[in-house]
Amino acid sequence: MKKIIIAAALVLTSAVTAYSLSTKNDNAPATVNSKQEITNLKVNATSASPKSDIATAD
Repeated sequence: MKKIIIAAALVLTSAVTAYSLSTKNDNAPATVNSKQEITNLKVNATSASPKSDIATAD
């Protein structure tokens, strides 16, 4: 009985995977220019704050 349940689960997951891979994906990625990417990648200016929590021996 346990083997039948496992086999059914594998068949079901295979069917769901095949269906999801065969359907057309209409979510096209939006084009982003390089200036927008650069502004998204900038690090906050808080890197000069003291790091008292690093290497403490409490």
